Amino acid sequence: MMEKVRKALEELKKINAAYGISTENILRMQEEIQDAKVCTPVIGKFSSGKSALVNTILGYSRKMLKEDITPETAIPTEIVYTELDEMFMIFLNDDTCMNKPIEDFREYEADAKTVKNVRVMLKNNNLERIPDVMLVDMPGFESGFEIHNKAIDDYLPQSLAYIVTFPADDMIVRSSIGEILKELCLHDMPLCIVITKYDKANDDFELVFEKMKESLRRYVGDREIEYCITSSRDGEVRNLEEFLLHIQEQSQDILADKYKKLVLPIIETTENYLNTLLNGSLLSESELDEKEEKLHRQLSSLDEKFSHEQEDFELEISEFVEDIKNDVQRAMEADETTLVAMIMNGQSISDHLNSVVRNAVTVSVKKNFIPKVEKYLKRVAKTIDSESIGDVHISFSFDTDKINKGMVSNVVAVAATALLVNPLLGIVVGIFAKVRRDRKREEAKQEIRMKLRNEVFPKVIDDVAKGIETTITKQIRLVNISIEDELKNQRDTLEKAMADVRTKMNEEREHKENLEADIKMDLERIGEIKDGLR
Repeated sequence: MMEKVRKALEELKKINAAYGISTENILRMQEEIQDAKVCTPVIGKFSSGKSALVNTILGYSRKMLKEDITPETAIPTEIVYTELDEMFMIFLNDDTCMNKPIEDFREYEADAKTVKNVRVMLKNNNLERIPDVMLVDMPGFESGFEIHNKAIDDYLPQSLAYIVTFPADDMIVRSSIGEILKELCLHDMPLCIVITKYDKANDDFELVFEKMKESLRRYVGDREIEYCITSSRDGEVRNLEEFLLHIQEQSQDILADKYKKLVLPIIETTENYLNTLLNGSLLSESELDEKEEKLHRQLSSLDEKFSHEQEDFELEISEFVEDIKNDVQRAMEADETTLVAMIMNGQSISDHLNSVVRNAVTVSVKKNFIPKVEKYLKRVAKTIDSESIGDVHISFSFDTDKINKGMVSNVVAVAATALLVNPLLGIVVGIFAKVRRDRKREEAKQEIRMKLRNEVFPKVIDDVAKGIETTITKQIRLVNISIEDELKNQRDTLEKAMADVRTKMNEEREHKENLEADIKMDLERIGEIKDGLR
C-alpha cells in the first residue's frame, strides 16, 4: 500500500505540472515519506543495559554507544539505517542542527543543557532488516523527572511501541518506571519488557521474574505485554530481534494509513481544478462571468461559516481548562495520604506529584477535551463538505489520531513544565521537616495536610491552568491554520481554473476539443488513483 501512495504522488505531480498547478505540497510529502520511520524508544533506569542492548543489536565488534554515561551527558540517541554515507546529526535546543562524520561519534560527549538529541545514521546489516524502525536510546530516569517528561512528550506522537529494560539482577519495578508505564497505558501504547544481563541472573530468576510481572500489573493492569530475555555479554538478543522484525512488518501499513489520509485532499484539489476547467470550457463568456461571480460569493460564504465555527469553539476553551483543573485537584486530593507519608519520611514529593499531575491531565484531556475537538472537526468538515462551489465540492480530511496525540502530549508537557519551575516544591520538604521536628506526629501530619491544601495544591493548580489554557488555545489555532491553509489552497486552485478557462476562451475549437479530451482522460486517471488508495 505504501508503494501505491508513492506512485499516486508521482502521477499527481506530473498531472499538476502539466496544468501549472503547484506541486509544493506533493514534493514536501514525498520528502517526508522518504525519511518516515516508526519510532521505538528504549527506556529504563541507569545501568539497566539499554545502551549495551542496542550495541548488541547493531552487532559491531566495537561498541557504538557509550555505556557509562552520566546524567549530565545523557540525551536521547536515535539510531536509524541509511543507504547513504554514515554520519550523525546533533540537534540543539535552539532548533539548529550540525552534521558530523561517524568516525567522531564514539568520542562525542553531549551537553544535555544545550543538546536536544542525536541521530546516528548507520549502514548496518542488522538495521537493514528493520529500515523503517528508529530505535531511541533514552537517558535513565534517575536523571530527573524532566527526562520522564521528554520520553513521553517528545516521542509518544511518533512511536509505535516502547521497550522497557530491567536487568536480570535487579528486576524491581521502581516508581520512576512504574509511573511512566501507567502513563503509556493511558495512551494505549504497546509495551515490550526486556530482561537484560540474563547472564547475571540468580538461581531463583523464575520466581523473581513472576514477582516482577505481579508488580507490573499494579501499573498496567491486565494489559498484554511482550517479554524478551537478552544477554549482551553472550550476544543473545533473538527475542528482541523478532519483536523489532514484527514492528518492521507492521510499519508499512502504519505509514500507509497515515499518508493515505494526507494524500487524498491533494488529489481532490487537482480533481476540482480539472472539473472546473472542463465545465467552464463549455460556457459562453457571459455564462463564465456569471459563474465566476457566483464562485466568489460561495467562497466568501464558506469563509464566514468557518469563522463562526472557530469563534464558537474558542469560547469553550475556558470550560475545558476548568474541567482539567478540577480533575487535577481531585487527583492530588486523592493522593494526599501518600504525599503526607512521603514528607513525614523526609522524601521529596516532586517526582511523585509530577506523575500524579501528568496522569490526571492525560486522563482529563482525553475525557473532556479530545471528544470536543473531534466534534468540532466534524462540524467543520460538515460545513466544508456541504458547500457546493460551482460544479465541485470542497472537502477537507483530518488526521484525527495525529491531532489528538499531539494535543494530549503538548498539554501534558506544559503541565509538567509548570511543576519544574514551581518554587514551592523545591522548599516544601525542608519546611515540612521542620514541622515534623517541632510537632507531635499527628499534629505534624495535620499541619502538612493544611500546607498541601492551602499552599501547594492551589499553586500547582494555578500554574498548570495558566499553561494549559495557553497551550490549548495555541493547539486549536494551529489546527485552524492548517484548515485555513487547505481551504486557501483549494480556493486558489478553483480560481486558477476559472482564470485558465478565460485564457483559453479564444482558442480554436479543435484545440479546445483536444483540451477537453485530455482533461477527461486525466480525470479518469485521478479516479483510478483514488480508488487504489481506498
